[in-house]
Amino acid sequence: MKCPAQVGDIDMAEWIHTFKGAVLASEYDFTSHMNSRMYVSRFDQATWFLLHAIGVTPALMKQKHLRIAIVRQNYQFVEELRGGELVEVRSGFLTIGEKYFRFLHQMYNYESKNLVATCDSVAVEASLETSRSVLLDQQVIERAKQHLVSAETTTHALVE
Repeated sequence: MKCPAQVGDIDMAEWIHTFKGAVLASEYDFTSHMNSRMYVSRFDQATWFLLHAIGVTPALMKQKHLRIAIVRQNYQFVEELRGGELVEVRSGFLTIGEKYFRFLHQMYNYESKNLVATCDSVAVEASLETSRSVLLDQQVIERAKQHLVSAETTTHALVE
């Protein structure tokens, strides 16, 4: 699957590749398993690349005096990553409402293609002044709909 070249690219794939990396020595425990905080960190980074793909950027949030608020988040750990292994995250939207989006991140061992973890989240844009959620921009909703995916996965679901 290709990663979109730019926001608004018409030929985008449903899934967006949102993270690639390796498990570094500082990221694993004494048994060489990646620490759980690193799974969370990688999913957080993937969130910002997913949002960027639909036109929601940190700069735009600052300009509009908004923030992204995660209101629900669920992690599933399927297999453990070990030191030196390569990892990739792909992401997509499960549902989009007027004020929220629900998205899914799937983390894979890049070499074996095995699913290692998922992160299912619901987020809103919230006003910095009121801390209340606001309506999503219609263009953002339409871009997110280009990346609607199914939550169904298997342990060997990564297809290139």
